[in-house]
Amino acid sequence: MHTDWETSESAEDYSRNTAAAQWEPMGYPAVFRSLALATTDSDNAPPILDYGCGPGFVDRHVAEKYGRRVIAVDISSSMIDLARSQHSHPLVTYRHVPDSQLDFLGDKEIGGCMSCFVLMQMADSDTQVEICRRIRRTLAPGATLAVLNTHPGSVGIQFATLRNGEPDRVYQPGDPMTTVLTTEKGVLRLQDYYWRVTDYVHALEAAGFHEVTVEHLPPPPADPTPHPQFLLVRGTA
Repeated sequence: MHTDWETSESAEDYSRNTAAAQWEPMGYPAVFRSLALATTDSDNAPPILDYGCGPGFVDRHVAEKYGRRVIAVDISSSMIDLARSQHSHPLVTYRHVPDSQLDFLGDKEIGGCMSCFVLMQMADSDTQVEICRRIRRTLAPGATLAVLNTHPGSVGIQFATLRNGEPDRVYQPGDPMTTVLTTEKGVLRLQDYYWRVTDYVHALEAAGFHEVTVEHLPPPPADPTPHPQFLLVRGTA
């Protein structure tokens, strides 16, 4: 099970299996809509922040498809090294933030932020709130934070490639929860934590975001499983 993202083996294993799972339809279209990437004048728009960018394929996609500048940060130096080597783009700046701080960014200079499958890796709610608070400081007034995680209402359900948690087990907020991703490249096991929809909403509201909304997202079209697979929580700075 991957719990230490500082090793190059963990970063490469994550990148290989996530790419094989065809990541793009796994909740990301709703994230891009929330940030209005397709309708914003990319020439004059402030950069987008990706908090917890991982191996960087999402950031290169945003730069190539929408022409947006992206500042992509991660606590893992191995993930940042992998992103720079495999998904570099003139519009994307990758930065290692070992202490999770965003002090290198000024107040209100970011035009929107996406944070995908990050808060579900936090073991306590105070850390979730602090991350959202740090992000909010960097966002321009009216900018959106889009937080994507797997859906807590579908714990234990086997989707085509993904399962969060064990079947028939009842989890409490903050309980460790194993995420299993199965692809043609192998089996990826990740250490995550169970949080309710209300916990994610609280993290944004406690950090000062307003107009917080929730969207229950289905699995990719190729997966007929009749349950929401992803949860998108949005807030306005």
